[in-house]
Amino acid sequence: MKALRYYGARDIRLDDIDEPEPGPGMVKVAVEAAGICGSDIHEYRGGPISTPVQAPHPLTGERTPIVLGHEFCGTVVAVGDGVDRIRVGQRVAANAALWCGRCAACVDGHTNVCHSIGFHGVSGGGGAFAAFDVISERNAHVVPDAVPSSVGALLEPLATAVHAVKLADVSEGDHAVVFGAGPLGLMVISYLAGSGPAGIVAVEPHPERAAAARRLGASTVIDPLTEDVVSRIAEAVGDGRVGASFDAAAAPDSLHTAIAVTGTRGCVINIAAWEKPIEFDPTMLLYREICIRGSLAYDSGDFEDAIAHAVQRVGDLSSLITSTIPLSDVVTAGFDRLAFERNDEIKVLVTP
Repeated sequence: MKALRYYGARDIRLDDIDEPEPGPGMVKVAVEAAGICGSDIHEYRGGPISTPVQAPHPLTGERTPIVLGHEFCGTVVAVGDGVDRIRVGQRVAANAALWCGRCAACVDGHTNVCHSIGFHGVSGGGGAFAAFDVISERNAHVVPDAVPSSVGALLEPLATAVHAVKLADVSEGDHAVVFGAGPLGLMVISYLAGSGPAGIVAVEPHPERAAAARRLGASTVIDPLTEDVVSRIAEAVGDGRVGASFDAAAAPDSLHTAIAVTGTRGCVINIAAWEKPIEFDPTMLLYREICIRGSLAYDSGDFEDAIAHAVQRVGDLSSLITSTIPLSDVVTAGFDRLAFERNDEIKVLVTP
């Protein structure tokens, strides 16, 4: 079968590889839709960041070239020995996280920050930019009939957004600010909208994404190219407080501004993948006791909450899908276009 494999920065290829078969505890999935993630684009344009190049990944034993694709939904067509929870014919979405189950983080239940953390479709072990993929039964989540496979492919990033919002713990009377209304930022807005903040501010210059932010629940949308972000946020919040800011933009200005606008003892949640380090002055945190916290992926509870949210907001999430392209066009119409050209895309899905 054809599969998209990562070799290094700006080097991805559609290769012929053997069709995978499920071993013990594994399920084989006929891929119906797979999303191109922002982290995939960062890896392609500025990586390697997370892909194992110099040495095999400790959990998969693989190094580049590896098959890409970690946001996907499809139908189970075969199961390996010992699989008893997942059945042939069910549609599933994949928790892409790979964890050891033995380190201190895993023992404490924080498998998303396993000391050997890896990700399916990033660290080896298979990938969904192909006709078929194989994942562990423990990573498979059954997709309800109410959720189409296109939205099922959004469940993985949606679970990431759910996890970030939970970490922020925004109080009911507080405001939240989201920097960057790409797919992940928009999903943060969608999930925040159901958690009762006093208001949600989105900072996004792109008109299509700004409109999506309003549609999904942002009460104020600011264009950082034409407006003073700090003063506009102050105006939107009034006498209230920004309890949490979410950086989904990975831009120096967005992080620094997030710190500047977050209220006393509030938190800046970084959910963006950065291609390179930036300058940062820790003194910015002192006078309001601001915290900066990373948010990585999700746990199984977050994934189930993402499924429940998707059932309630199928239409809103479907509206984020702006293009669906065949696997044969994934390099030129997918990765090259998203990485190097100006475009109006929000979420691009790939079909085999």
